[in-house]
Amino acid sequence: MTSFGYDILGFGVGGASTVILPTSTLINSLSNRSNVSTSSFIVGGGTLIIPDDFWLWASATGTAALIVDTPNATIENSGNIVGKGGGGAGGDAISITASGVTIINNSGAYIAGGGGAGAGGRNGSSGGGAGGGRGPATPRLGQSGSNGTSGGGGGAGGGAAAVSFAGGLTGGQGGYILPGSGGAAGFVYSGAGGSGGNVGGNGTYYDNDGGGPLNGSGGGGGWGAAGGTNGLSGSSGSAGGKGIEANSNSFTLTNNGTIYGSQS
Repeated sequence: MTSFGYDILGFGVGGASTVILPTSTLINSLSNRSNVSTSSFIVGGGTLIIPDDFWLWASATGTAALIVDTPNATIENSGNIVGKGGGGAGGDAISITASGVTIINNSGAYIAGGGGAGAGGRNGSSGGGAGGGRGPATPRLGQSGSNGTSGGGGGAGGGAAAVSFAGGLTGGQGGYILPGSGGAAGFVYSGAGGSGGNVGGNGTYYDNDGGGPLNGSGGGGGWGAAGGTNGLSGSSGSAGGKGIEANSNSFTLTNNGTIYGSQS
């Protein structure tokens, strides 16, 4: 039956329910929803189902795509739960703030923290992390990120790094493809974006015989992975987001799919 727009499959003891997460307005013809708290859909002991081909995404790096704030909840994921990619650090996919939580990640499903941005080089920005880093507010679900102005390709995973010696240029954006391939570097001394859960490529340094140093930017990290370093100082890229942030709560995980980013 349908109640208040939610698909309710059954009722358990004390009113616990099983709910299929309903979609918001389609993006690129894909079912999706952003910034979900389980308490908006299920009561304690209930089950929230993320269906096949569904994208549950975060609109900002400081907020997980899914906050599990219902005690003894079960999350059954057959879709994609993804954190926001960073122009700095990537965001978390799932944040657990209640006790007794069970997460079931089914075959073919993904839980993925956002990728971290690479370290910037000389006069050019690094690549954005997987999950829309340096991208627009509306996610490009199912698509690669846009190219940077340096000519580097936007990444299906991490974004590409910018050219390092000309001012005002930007790296490629992180994309929304799972697992995804990293975007090509925009300059020979800059790092490419990371694929899947891989760290972004490192930039390198070249002393241009008095013409100014070429300090390459780092590539953006793939899902849940850090961005690459730059070439001159070796500055670290920004950290990737967690797949599951437990916030010191114990939880039970059955994973038959793929999780990018740490689980702690």
